[in-house]
Amino acid sequence: MSKNKKKKQATLLTRAQVVKKYNISRNLVSKYFPRPESVTVRSRKGALLTLAGWTEETAEKAFRQPELQKLLREREEKALRDRRLREITALYASFSPESYIDRARGLHRMFVLHVGPTNSGKTYDAIEDLKTHTPGTYLGPLRLLALEMFDRLNDAGVPCSMLTGEESIPVEGAQAVASTIELCDFNTHYKTAVIDEAQLIADPDRGPAWLRAICLVDAEMVHVCMAPEALPFIERLVTSFGDPYNVVWHKRLAPLRYAGACAGYGDFRPDDAIICFSRKSVLSTAAILEKHGFRASVIYGALPPEARRNEVRKYLSGENNIVVATDAIGLGISLPIRRVIFAETEKFDGREFRQLSTAEVNQIGGRAGRYGMHEYGEVLVLGGSELIGEKLGRSVREIRHACIGFPREVLASEYPLDLLLLAWDKMPRAKDFVRESMQDARVLLRHFRKHITPENRELVYDLITCPVDTRTEELVLYWSRCAEAIVRNRRVPAPWFGDDTLQACELQYKAYDIRHQLLRRIGLEDDCSAERQAICERIAELMRENKDQYIRRCRVCGKELPIGAMFNFCDSCRAFRESRKTM
Repeated sequence: MSKNKKKKQATLLTRAQVVKKYNISRNLVSKYFPRPESVTVRSRKGALLTLAGWTEETAEKAFRQPELQKLLREREEKALRDRRLREITALYASFSPESYIDRARGLHRMFVLHVGPTNSGKTYDAIEDLKTHTPGTYLGPLRLLALEMFDRLNDAGVPCSMLTGEESIPVEGAQAVASTIELCDFNTHYKTAVIDEAQLIADPDRGPAWLRAICLVDAEMVHVCMAPEALPFIERLVTSFGDPYNVVWHKRLAPLRYAGACAGYGDFRPDDAIICFSRKSVLSTAAILEKHGFRASVIYGALPPEARRNEVRKYLSGENNIVVATDAIGLGISLPIRRVIFAETEKFDGREFRQLSTAEVNQIGGRAGRYGMHEYGEVLVLGGSELIGEKLGRSVREIRHACIGFPREVLASEYPLDLLLLAWDKMPRAKDFVRESMQDARVLLRHFRKHITPENRELVYDLITCPVDTRTEELVLYWSRCAEAIVRNRRVPAPWFGDDTLQACELQYKAYDIRHQLLRRIGLEDDCSAERQAICERIAELMRENKDQYIRRCRVCGKELPIGAMFNFCDSCRAFRESRKTM
């Protein structure tokens, strides 16, 4: 064998040697390395052997390929990320629900658990006690509920302030405060606290606020109002505090019954509430009803609170005589409605169209039959669906868990903010507790990653946990511009969506709310009440003018679609389309 052959043999690397030297898999060698050279050599015992491999120069060149290096970097980063996620999961173990319970045991309170269906007087009785035992606080899920209690207490001669995410109304000499539950003041001692709609303790987005309030509100007497399905869990929770408690059961003050199918327009009456599950359906239904002689108040989730309040006022004053609403009517709006009529029995929940749950049917249907104005309430359905009749009045599966909030204390750790949020969402469920979803915060963080520094982590966390509808791209973009202005210490821009359409007005109002909440998180108050009021007046104007534009029509022939129509085509056009498909 020549000297050249011997030199080549000495520097040849086999597949096994390449795998060991570069710490990569045999599959990657096969994919990224050239075809190995074959060399025949004689062993020490004289046998001829054929070896396959690469020279050191060829192997090094193959290993340095950009594609392979990129893949290896990605795998290394993933391994580091996975290791950090495991470390963060171990860190979260020290922030358990038991820490809340331990703090609750030191407060020494008395609890009254008010249990009953909608329209059973739970909140009324709790507020009556608050009136005579001040200072007190009311904590509810909606601004409209806080506003209702604010008015009720002030009208009863109990000076009461109001505090919500949208506004603050201080009252001189206030003996009580009505607020949304996220703004509970844990540093003030009260004689009486009222926590309303406590079944929302299981909600994956807002549930932590109820858990914190029940565990940590500093009050001598705590009234907790809830639907029956929440009692077993909340009773166990309060028992764990070691505090005494009473359970008070409430029955509906006006009986509720299922009255079957509603025939259509001719069967509608004043004091009915027609239930749909989209803005388009609500506006279309209201427009059709007005063509048939009714005057409709419309209520849906995207409608600003002041505009909703104005619609409620029109109905209470008699200016309007019928209500068309989404499930926004289920919480926080007390109206003298005699009948609730479900025009639709399916809703889009943000992920999919699904049938109404038993809890939703009971919550919405329970708004029928205002005590003192009607002897009983009736629930009907438009069309042939049997769903409402099957679910109305059925018991709801009891709540089996509460939702615990993200522990702000971990922001002081060395781990990146995106990994802290991701690890929290990936944590396995603990016994009796689920974790607050940080999905929306993670969406906002992706738009804001380049602005994070070790010095502003807590500020960034405050910004990304601002309530924003992350499914609406325009609002996310506006939030991003406002948040960037804050971290750069610049002037926060005003909204720019305009007021030409209802949708533009709704976006404009929500944008003002985002701006207000972001500024409040850095200690600034933003008085945009005049702008908000102007938007609400514009919305009222748009809903008065040219109502025909909101009526749903067949996409093919333009025929008016009936209330509760499931499709965007009339029966004739839909039948024709189906027949064409089968040809």
